[in-house]
Amino acid sequence: MTDIILSESQKDALEEIGNICSGNAATALSQLLFKKIDIVVPRILLVRLEDVPMVVGGPDTLVAGLILKVLGDLPSHILFIFSQKDALTLASFMTGKKVTETSILGGLETSALKEIGLILASSYLGALGSFMGMGLVPAVPELIVDMAGSMIDYILIELSSKSEFALLIESEFKEPQALITGHFFLIPNASALEAILKAIK
Repeated sequence: MTDIILSESQKDALEEIGNICSGNAATALSQLLFKKIDIVVPRILLVRLEDVPMVVGGPDTLVAGLILKVLGDLPSHILFIFSQKDALTLASFMTGKKVTETSILGGLETSALKEIGLILASSYLGALGSFMGMGLVPAVPELIVDMAGSMIDYILIELSSKSEFALLIESEFKEPQALITGHFFLIPNASALEAILKAIK
């Protein structure tokens, strides 16, 4: 598939989706954690799947990724990518454990991240589904800590190379003591991508 050139109206539609997604996710996360969480979306765009590692710092960057299958009307996968430090900080919102230089993503942190990831995915997919008039439901997430390049290789194998593009919703999570950057990638198959492009025309 050739590169996708979006019109200004399509870019505006994506921006609207991003703002709705972030608003829903911030509300859900604040309720889950019993603290005020703000989420802003600096950018939302379509990127080639092969370029995803560069978006998150390069193929050799160690990252934590939450991978979820999307069930329903839009066959796709979701990939949330955080730096290891930001993943630990996000998990600490739920666990209450202080993050230090020696902190690791143990069982407690993994469980917290999976729950937070499911809440975020449900919020993002709810907004996208409403916009497109579709029912989208996330499956239980899997947490992988690996180099960004290896993670995308895993995704390509998992999807049997049926996807070429990912919809990136870059998200910044803000609370009084922390700022976390997360990259939300919706990775649709060819028919799902066509449906997204049709919906934002």
